[in-house]
Amino acid sequence: MRLYLIGLAALLLLAGCGASPEVPLTPKLSKYATAKQQCSDFLSGKSELTTNIENECDDFLHRLESANETAHELKSGKLKKGEYDQKKILYARQRNKTKLAYAKLSDSIKSATLKAIKADDATRFEKGIAFPGNTFIAPYYEYAKRKAPLFDDNKKYIAYKKQTSKKLMTKAERLLKQGKKKKALVLFTKAAEMGNPQAAREAGLLYEESDPDKAMQWHQMAVDEGVKASYLNLGRLYEAKGDKKSALSWYLKAAQEGNANAQLQLYNYYINSDRKEALSWLSKAAQNGNAQAQYTYARILMKEGDTDKAIDLLHQASQQNLTLASDYLGKYYYDLKLYERAFKQLRQSKSANAFYLQAKMFEEGAGRDKDYAQAYTFYARAAALGKKEAKADMKRVNQLLDSEQQRIAEEEEKARKEKMAKMVKQCGLIPTPENITLKHKKFHIIGTASAPAGKQSYVIYGTDGEDYYVLNARGIKEGDNVDISATSKGSTATLTTSDGDEYEVYQFVFEKPCVLEEEQ
Repeated sequence: MRLYLIGLAALLLLAGCGASPEVPLTPKLSKYATAKQQCSDFLSGKSELTTNIENECDDFLHRLESANETAHELKSGKLKKGEYDQKKILYARQRNKTKLAYAKLSDSIKSATLKAIKADDATRFEKGIAFPGNTFIAPYYEYAKRKAPLFDDNKKYIAYKKQTSKKLMTKAERLLKQGKKKKALVLFTKAAEMGNPQAAREAGLLYEESDPDKAMQWHQMAVDEGVKASYLNLGRLYEAKGDKKSALSWYLKAAQEGNANAQLQLYNYYINSDRKEALSWLSKAAQNGNAQAQYTYARILMKEGDTDKAIDLLHQASQQNLTLASDYLGKYYYDLKLYERAFKQLRQSKSANAFYLQAKMFEEGAGRDKDYAQAYTFYARAAALGKKEAKADMKRVNQLLDSEQQRIAEEEEKARKEKMAKMVKQCGLIPTPENITLKHKKFHIIGTASAPAGKQSYVIYGTDGEDYYVLNARGIKEGDNVDISATSKGSTATLTTSDGDEYEVYQFVFEKPCVLEEEQ
């Protein structure tokens, strides 16, 4: 009976005493607050991983509590000088031991998390990755990805994908600059799979040449994540598949975002059915800086008598190195006898017509000092690019040269012919009406690439004023200034202009970019 009363008294005493309030962690120890709470859950049975972790949690909490008590004593202001110094040394040791215990606990939780993956225990895996000291690593990512959508909203999973995809993007961009497209594509694809929309676009761009379906898949993902630049790419890919309705839809989206290339595409689409709508898009494309649109719209404005606006657009296109615009301005100013302006435009071009007009200016002394040697040189260049009348001009100018001028001109012509011979050897023949029909011959083609005219195929607007249809044009993009070697097929293809007119153009197969030995 006595024992019962003593026990009852003890229970009443405990019941009357509430739990002591928890001492808050000091600022320097507050970084362990989340770990403390999780360890408390492990020990209370609310959460579990392994018995070993519970033991290490107990050790970590004990060391953390000791360090925290000492920290509060140091802040209390009740310690004497000698006691304060001793406590300060003790606190430093306790903090270090707490740090070591936390590191050991983190390693154990990492090991337990990997075991949870092996056992396919998603619940324990989730508890493991929630621990702040358990850094999210590649095996965790692979498991969380495999368990989708279970962990799709997990903050650590999301942060890992974001950080890792950025690193992959940086490496891929470096590889791409080095010309290692295949290796870059692997990394872009991995980054895209982690939800990086810009990586998805880059993967789409690289797949456009080899796998249009995959290109569409990645561009679509980029668009879904807000990358509007891929609107135009989807339009082109659908157009190449023959799905004009879908192509038009994407072109419209891109055009409405101010994409000048898409706006030019809409001009080409509407020109045969709705001229007003077509010209509206052409005007926008020109305003947004598309050189081909500026040139095309300027020609229309010239016919309508709006000369000032047309000339302004032609200058803008010329400044973007559009040969057609420079040639047009050169001839325009030449006819007006504004020779300085004419020469400035013509020297930006390397077309037969530009060389021919410069030759006339040197021969006539129009805005230049009269120089028959220079005239002969430019006539020769024009003739080499297929300007037939330039040959007669060469003969005439040759007769006007005195012996010294003729000697200089002949040396220059000899050097030019030697260079041309090297160019022909390395890059191919210069296309002329006489040789363009030859089959399986290497030709040297210089000009500007049009919009794609089929898979990896472009019409090249030659600097000589002729069009060339180049197949398998790897690495070439719309608007590029190209200097290439291509093998002739000896036959023509029938193409359709934006006005709906059919025309014949000779076909070539792309070989390589043309680079002379002295330029390497």
